Amino acid sequence: MPVQRPRETCTECSMRRQKCDRQIPCSRCVKRGIADKCTRQWPTQYDPSIHRVYKRSRPVASEGSGGSAPSSPAHQANTAPTAGSRLPQGLSDFAAYDTRWADEPRLQYNFTPTDALISRLRTRDPNTLPDKSWIDLNGIGFNSTEHAHSKFLQMLLPNVGHIWDLVNYHELCLLWYHGCYFGPLFRWELESVLADQDQKETLIVDGLDLQWLGLLFSIIAGSLTCAPERRLSQWGFQKAERSKLPMQWYKASISCLNQANYTSNHSIYAVHTIATLTMSAHSLGQSAELSVLLGGALKIAQSLGLDRLDYDASLDEITTTSTEEQRHRLIKREIGRRLWSQLCVQDWMSLPFNESYHIQPGHFTTTKPSNRNYLNMDPIPIEFPTYISYGNYLFEIAKLMVKHHEDISHATTQFTTYEHVLEYDSRMRTLATKGMPTYFHVVQPIDPAWPEWIPAARRSLTICFAHKMIMIHRAYIKQSFINPTYSMTRLTCLAAAKTILNEAKQTKDLDGPIIWVDKAFCIVAAIVLCLDLFHRPASDPVFDTHKELVSECIEYLRKFGGGVIAVRGANLLAALLTERNRVTSTWARHPEAIDMREILALVGAEMDGAVSPDDTHPRLLAELLPPQAGFCNRFIFENLFSFKNNTSG
Repeated sequence: MPVQRPRETCTECSMRRQKCDRQIPCSRCVKRGIADKCTRQWPTQYDPSIHRVYKRSRPVASEGSGGSAPSSPAHQANTAPTAGSRLPQGLSDFAAYDTRWADEPRLQYNFTPTDALISRLRTRDPNTLPDKSWIDLNGIGFNSTEHAHSKFLQMLLPNVGHIWDLVNYHELCLLWYHGCYFGPLFRWELESVLADQDQKETLIVDGLDLQWLGLLFSIIAGSLTCAPERRLSQWGFQKAERSKLPMQWYKASISCLNQANYTSNHSIYAVHTIATLTMSAHSLGQSAELSVLLGGALKIAQSLGLDRLDYDASLDEITTTSTEEQRHRLIKREIGRRLWSQLCVQDWMSLPFNESYHIQPGHFTTTKPSNRNYLNMDPIPIEFPTYISYGNYLFEIAKLMVKHHEDISHATTQFTTYEHVLEYDSRMRTLATKGMPTYFHVVQPIDPAWPEWIPAARRSLTICFAHKMIMIHRAYIKQSFINPTYSMTRLTCLAAAKTILNEAKQTKDLDGPIIWVDKAFCIVAAIVLCLDLFHRPASDPVFDTHKELVSECIEYLRKFGGGVIAVRGANLLAALLTERNRVTSTWARHPEAIDMREILALVGAEMDGAVSPDDTHPRLLAELLPPQAGFCNRFIFENLFSFKNNTSG
């Protein structure tokens, strides 16, 4: 019998199937912050069928004997020592793993859900499928047969390495913004599928749950849409691909839902998918379609009970004696709460644009997500930012906009209506100062233990609050330029517009995400300044300052040539400046000199002839801005820039 050679790989690396430098402690354990635990000794409960097999290759518990997956290191994150040491004792740093981005091919941490959390990702056994090789593939595409559809989806998917690049980027750089799915669980599902298929380079589409596949397409579409050019070049995506693939993946995501008959077969994956599509749909010019999809997602969410996840002490409190099943039940509730919260935010933030909303604040009992460890949902002090922090704060902003709308709609005179405007102006300012968590305050020093997205969140919130000030005063913007009674609105909106544009100029993070909402808010800010230019003589010293800000905004938007929002916004602003340059400085005494037909023609000519020079009806144009911008075409052209009867304001 041969003598067994002594082991040289440490236990941690061996269990993770990672290369070890065979030192004690090894470099990987040092990076993980567990140098003192680096050993070549196996745990006392060593089971070769578990510890010596790649952890994702064994069958899911629900497909086997019914036992649960081992929990031993099921809920431990591989954390960087500097960040982890800053957290309260006993809490893993859910955010610090992203500091290893440059060192690892993809995020490495253990997250092993049990039967209480996972879903079957395969709808059928591909080995039992009948032979469909006879099907005519001439009609390949999204509306083809099931077999042809699967082949087309397969053709759209990048290789596994690119998939991981895009999934990692979304989790690290975008998920803090929308929180529409749970990163650790999705990663575990993706790893499980790849291990089950035993493929190294390709994810096989055939046989997968189509609604889960829709979520995958929505995630990678969001990453490719929002990632900067530098990052995309590093990943190896060619310039032509960057302009084509996001739309194809967006369509693929919706096609997967349709093929799965998602409107009848309700699944939380469909809600995850549609909510996540927000990160790509608007930039791709699909805002109208997304609005319809979100309406369907809301109904599915309600049918799944996501609106009834109220506080329950027996489920929401984790103790050291809690079982893995209890822990995963909590994770499911928190995932549902995050998703419901985002549906509320997306609905309420579109209120000024639609002048209505679908989710009544008093008609659901779901509580906001709680501050917890990213992996195992252990409670974390509220003073420490987590992946739900931005969304929870945005929820409060959105809820205030709903209250503002309700009070305005019940007012009976212009006097009481404008009183409400000033009241909510004050309440929004209070929420932006006293109501803001410390870690979002721009004057607060950045704690190294905080997630890396905190600076981006601060910039986003600065722009968001300034935009919401404009939304509060929205109904009186036009009148504020001709009626001194509403001078507070003019001063507020001009200050907010300049704040938005100046903040956008200061973004210097070359690797940071390009989120559509910032571009949309910049366009709104520039429109306000353009309106000011139409009501200010060119001899005014402020005129050139505001004009320069608008010009800089146009240049800023044209850097994002592939995004529909940026293209449409730049065209509109350029058309407004062109028309302002055409008229004389004495135009204010002759408002009829402003020719809206020229403005609409200039905008329409840049949008594939969406409107003819002889037709001034703005509804013939595709909506220039997404709903969350708050300015629909009708409001822009029939309200703000309609200069007839100017003196009647």
